[in-house]
Amino acid sequence: MSYRVLARKYRPQTFEEIIGQGHITRTLQNAIEADRIAQGFLFSGMRGVGKTTLARVFAKALNCKSGPTRTPCNACDHCREITDGNSVDVIEIDGASNTGVDDVRELRENVLYAPARTRYKVYIIDEVHMLSRSAFNALLKTLEEPPSHVIFIFATTEPHKVPITIQSRCQCFSFRKIPLQDVAAQLLHLAASEDLELDPVAAQLIARASEGSMRDAQSLMDQVVSFCGTTITSAETQKVLGLIDRQVLDACTRALVKQDAAGALALVEELSSGGQDLTEFCKALQLHLRNLLMIRILESPEKITSLPAEEIARLKEPAEALDEGRLIAFVEHLNRTEEALRRATTPRFLLEVALVKMTRMQPLREFREIADQLQGLERRLAAGHSPAEGSIPPVAVRKDAAMQVPDGGAAAGSVADRSEMDWETMVRHAQKTSPPVGSILEHAFLKSVAGDRIEIGFAKKVHLDMARRKIKQIREILQGSFHYEPAVELVLHEQPGSTPLTLQAKKKEAARVRKEQLTQESLQHRVVREAVKVFHGRITEVREFS
Repeated sequence: MSYRVLARKYRPQTFEEIIGQGHITRTLQNAIEADRIAQGFLFSGMRGVGKTTLARVFAKALNCKSGPTRTPCNACDHCREITDGNSVDVIEIDGASNTGVDDVRELRENVLYAPARTRYKVYIIDEVHMLSRSAFNALLKTLEEPPSHVIFIFATTEPHKVPITIQSRCQCFSFRKIPLQDVAAQLLHLAASEDLELDPVAAQLIARASEGSMRDAQSLMDQVVSFCGTTITSAETQKVLGLIDRQVLDACTRALVKQDAAGALALVEELSSGGQDLTEFCKALQLHLRNLLMIRILESPEKITSLPAEEIARLKEPAEALDEGRLIAFVEHLNRTEEALRRATTPRFLLEVALVKMTRMQPLREFREIADQLQGLERRLAAGHSPAEGSIPPVAVRKDAAMQVPDGGAAAGSVADRSEMDWETMVRHAQKTSPPVGSILEHAFLKSVAGDRIEIGFAKKVHLDMARRKIKQIREILQGSFHYEPAVELVLHEQPGSTPLTLQAKKKEAARVRKEQLTQESLQHRVVREAVKVFHGRITEVREFS
């Protein structure tokens, strides 16, 4: 007898053998037991998670000679025929090669005939999303009111392409990715049945490479067995599957810890010379650093990382060597790099730059630490002491700044100092602290300063009323700027002719003067004069483009 691949040889034949889809198998078994069997089902999910397999098991459970039953016997003629794919009443159709409306019309004619041998005629249509729109439309009526002896089971990897009118006529089941630990356990069971020695770490590697697909895992297992023989080690598994060696990831992690750009670049050279896929390396390093982050954060990371206890113990040291902030930044940076590598014409250069950037990333300081340092510095400045050398970088001070921090040894700001304060700087400070208050104060001016009393004038009553509603915030801003609590009085200036210019008025006046200046400059320009002369025109507006 010719060799049968592992995926076919160990294909589940009962509900209990199907792994990772308990939420679906239980529902179908209960439906059989309660005699509440729908006439249309839609199975959706990624490749290799059991959609078609479960459809066959369900068909056997319905048509078993001892059924309908939760557990098909797999011994009667009906069960054996369905298992071998020879049953005339269980019809499997490839939706990708039978896409036309004519194929569906033929199906509609055939469903009228009763089953030849079994209890139900079951149509299993794989990749149903490949049917044309006209084919779906032709199927609608039959699916809505099929004969009582007909059951439709649709399988698809892209359920969003199936019309909602089809979905609404079916019971929809979403198949999940099979957990990594379940895939690895099944591979170890399979290896024992085949008299193979499979390293548990190698089983984990194959399971991770399958990305939740049992069929992919079994196909990869076939490939590894062909390479390794009866003894399968993790090192040989990495080699045959093209996986990144654990030692390479450890070396790259050490380079990041030491901020050793040269060491990281040497690793890229080694990988490139060895013909390794640099995108896969980026993906593997991202997963490795994510695992380090989980190990650092969680007390019991085994479930989330799917790593054995000895591997987690080994990774404790590098996880402690990198702070959480850098690990998060590394993972985010590698995620962006991986996307860019798939489109890059020179992926090596891109990866080298990414690793150099990562070695230059500094440990992030906690926000609370920075806030505490700033608060301490503010207290020292308020007390009139200079900050300690090296505590904060020197800040350039504008020469024309009129607002100064008052000397802590003197009284809380003399009248002379306060009378000379820069109103424009004050308004800018208000705009940063509270933009609504700052916009109101733009329409105000400093009328007078006498002792602890500050008088602020407004040219228009509407702005005065707005300021009065914000008087509390205005006092707080003044107190925060000058370290004393002033008595603020808001007044309406009733002499428009002599009203001092507010900041808003100053801006308008500056814009008007600038426009006049530009107009005069334009009139003096030779090209402009010639244009006016040629077109017998005049200049009506001048605009400045920055």
